Amino acid sequence: MIKVKEHCGVFASMGEGSVHIVYEGLKLLQHRGEESAGISFLNGENLATIKGLGLVDEAIGDKIGNVFSNVSIGHVRYSTTGKTTIDEAQPLSNDKISIAFNGTITNYFQFGNFSTDTEFILNFMAKYSDPLEGLSNFMASADGAYSMVIMWKDGRIFAVRDPHGFRPLVLGRINNNLVISSEDSAIIQMGGKVIRDVKPGEVVVFENDSFLSYQLQRQDIAVCSFEYIYFSRSDTSIDGYPVYDARIRLGEVLAEKHPANAQIVVPVPDSARPIALGFSRKTGIPIEEGLVRTLNSKRSFILPSDRSRVLTLEEKFGVVSSAIKGKDIALIDDSIVRGNTMRRIIQLLRRAGAEKIHVRIGSPMIRYPCYMGIDFPRRDQLIAFEKDESKIAKSIGADSVKYLTKDEMVEAIGRKDLCVACFTGKYPLKGNYNLGKLEVTFRR
Repeated sequence: MIKVKEHCGVFASMGEGSVHIVYEGLKLLQHRGEESAGISFLNGENLATIKGLGLVDEAIGDKIGNVFSNVSIGHVRYSTTGKTTIDEAQPLSNDKISIAFNGTITNYFQFGNFSTDTEFILNFMAKYSDPLEGLSNFMASADGAYSMVIMWKDGRIFAVRDPHGFRPLVLGRINNNLVISSEDSAIIQMGGKVIRDVKPGEVVVFENDSFLSYQLQRQDIAVCSFEYIYFSRSDTSIDGYPVYDARIRLGEVLAEKHPANAQIVVPVPDSARPIALGFSRKTGIPIEEGLVRTLNSKRSFILPSDRSRVLTLEEKFGVVSSAIKGKDIALIDDSIVRGNTMRRIIQLLRRAGAEKIHVRIGSPMIRYPCYMGIDFPRRDQLIAFEKDESKIAKSIGADSVKYLTKDEMVEAIGRKDLCVACFTGKYPLKGNYNLGKLEVTFRR
C-alpha cells in the first residue's frame, strides 16, 4: 500500500536563530500533523536534517539545543495510511536540496516508482541546476495540491503554492527573520508580522535576508473548504478570509436552514465550538460545554489507522453529566467522515442521561474521496456513501441528522473559489481521472 496523501504543516526561516524559530513555529502548527516532525538546516556548506516520530517536542525537542543556522525549514506530518516510519518523516533531503511538503501530487505515480509523492518531488527537482526552471517545469507536470518549502544547498529557500492554492501558505517576519508558515496564526503568536499570503502559482525566494517573487502559473483558485471547516486554527486567516468568522457563519446558516428542537447546544470540541456558538446565537438556545476533550488526546481524524482512531476515541472525551442529563441536545460538529467519533460521542451522551440528540453538521455530506491531501478514504468507507440523513442518523444512534448543503456552506464561508470535490465529486485537477481507477491506483 502506497502512501499518497498528507495534510501537514510547513515552516521556514532565514536569519539568526532560524532553527529555533522553526521549532517554535512547528509547535504552533502541531494541529496539522501529530505523527512526526523534522527540521533541515544549513550546516556550513552541507544540508543536515533532524527528525523523529511523535509530537514536535518528543520528536526533535532534545536534539536541537546546540544547533544553530541562519537557514532552516521544518515539517509536521499527518499521513493517511496505517504505517508511519522515520524514513518517510519530513523534510526529505539529498545532498542538494531538502523539501517540506503539504499536499498530494495526484499523478506522481505516472513518473516512476516512488514510495511517496514527496520523494517524487525531491527526485524531480534534483535534476535541475536552476531551481526556478525546475519549479516551472514541476508546475507544468504535477497535478494536485502542494504548499511547500525547498531549501537549496546554496542557502536559498523557495516557498511554493500550487496554482489552485489548495493549501494556505503565508509570508512574514519574526524579528529580523523572514519566515514562511502554513498558517498566519503561528507567525502572529510568535510576535511576528504577516506580510501577505503566498499567491496561488507563486514562488517566493529567500536570498540574503530579502525575498523575490515569481508568478509562474495562474489557474482557477480552489482553496480547500476543510481549511475553514476543520484543519486550520480558528485564529488563522486564509487569503484575507478569517477562519473564525467563517465558522461562526457556518453555525448561523446551519441554525437558519436546519434548526433543531433542543434545550441546549453542545459543541464537539474543538473546531466545532465556533460553529456551535453561531448556531446558539441564531436560535437563542443556550450553549453548554457538555463534552470535555482530554488534554492529551490527539485529533482522531488525522490518525493513520482505524485501530489508532478507535483507541483514541476511548480516551478522547469526557461528559459533563449535570449539563446534559434529561436534556434534548443539538449536538454540533464540523463534519462526519467515517462516523466513528460521532457514534462514540452519542453513546457517551446517552449513557450520561441525554434524552433526544439532534446532530447538526457545519459542512455538507462527504461523499467522495479527496485526492488533494485530506484523508477522506474510499467511497465505501464514508458514512454518507449511498446513505441519506435518516440512514446516517440510524447508523450513529442519533434522533436526527442534518447537514449544510454545498451552496449553504459556500455562502457561510463567504468565498466562491473553494474546492468542494469531496461533496460533489468534481475535482479541479488537470487530468481526467477515473474515480474508481484512482482509488485502486493509490492503494496498489
